[in-house]
Amino acid sequence: MAILKENERIDYMYSDNLKIIQDKTAFSFSLDTLLLAASAKVAIRDRFKVVDLCAGNCAASLYMSQFNRANYDAIEIQPAAASQAKRSVELNHLENRITVYEADVKDATNFLRKDSYDVVVVNPPYFKVPTGHEVNPDPKKAIARHEILINLEEIISVASGLLKMKGKLFMVHRPERLNEITYFCLKHDLSIKMVQPYVAHRGEDSNLIIVEAVKHTASDGLVLKDAVEVHDQAGNYLPAIEQIIHEQPTSKLNSTKDYYFYVLLCHDGSFYGGFTDNLQKRLNAHNAGKGAKYTRARRPVKMIYHEKFADKSLALKREYWFKHHSRAWKEQFLRDHHVEF
Repeated sequence: MAILKENERIDYMYSDNLKIIQDKTAFSFSLDTLLLAASAKVAIRDRFKVVDLCAGNCAASLYMSQFNRANYDAIEIQPAAASQAKRSVELNHLENRITVYEADVKDATNFLRKDSYDVVVVNPPYFKVPTGHEVNPDPKKAIARHEILINLEEIISVASGLLKMKGKLFMVHRPERLNEITYFCLKHDLSIKMVQPYVAHRGEDSNLIIVEAVKHTASDGLVLKDAVEVHDQAGNYLPAIEQIIHEQPTSKLNSTKDYYFYVLLCHDGSFYGGFTDNLQKRLNAHNAGKGAKYTRARRPVKMIYHEKFADKSLALKREYWFKHHSRAWKEQFLRDHHVEF
C-alpha cells in the first residue's frame, strides 16, 4: 500500500475499489474534475492515448481509466500533487496504464510525442492574475486556481500540439472565459464542437462549462447543450450528477469471473509473472511441470504475490507490463508491496 505523508488521507471515487490520496491542506479533487472525466470518457476507446494536463493528484485519469483500457499520461508541476498522483496510481495497480510526469505542461512536447494523442483533458487554473490582485497565500492553492505558472493560451497551444488530426480536447472552465477559449482554440487549429453548461439551480446563470474541441476540422457545427442542473433546493446532488459520482463501469457490473496477475518465486531465485483465472490450479500446474516452459526447469515454485481483476485484458496487460521490466525493478516492485523473497 502506498505510504501516506503528513496531512494526507485516502479517499474513494465512486466505489471502494478506486482509491485516491489527497492532501487535507490543499485542493482535493472536486465535482469539476468528475464532470470533465465523465464527459471525456465517452469519447475514449480502448486503444487510445490520452493525456491529462494540469492533472493534480490524477483524479480525472483514475476515473476515466475505469471505463476503458486506454493508456494515460498525466502531467502535474507541483511536486506534492505529482507525488500523490504517482502513489494513487500504484495504490490502484494502474502503473501499466497511467504514467505521471512531474513537469511543466509548457514542456510537454519535449518529452511526449507530438501529434500522437487521441484525447487531451485539462482542468486548468480558472483565474487570471491582474496587477495588484491578491492570490491565496498558500502557493499550492494559488497555483491551482490562478494562471501563475501557465495561462489559457499556453494550455490550448500544448493540447493542439499533442493531439493527432481529429483528436479531441476536453476542458472544464468558467463560462466568462468562453470567448477567450474559442479564440485561442481557433488560433491553434481547434474547433469547438460542444459546450455543456452546468448550473447550481435551474433559472440561474451557468457557473461551469465543459468544452469539447476537435483538431484540424471545420469550425461550424457547434452544439450548445441544455444546462445540467447540479443541486436540488435542499442542496443535494440531482440524479444526473449522482450517476456521474457513483457510476460503475459496466464491465465490472457484468463480470461473473475474476482474473489474476501473479508472481512466482522460482527455485533458482528468479521471478515469473503470469495470468490465470484460478490461482491454486495454476500454481499446481507450474509445480507439475505443465504451467510454462520457463518454470518447468525451475521447480518448485512459490506464489508470492497476486492481484485480482474483473477483466481478462487488464490482467493480461498487467502480466505483460511486469515481464518487461528488469530484475532490479521487479525486486523494488515486490518490496513496495511488502513481499518477502
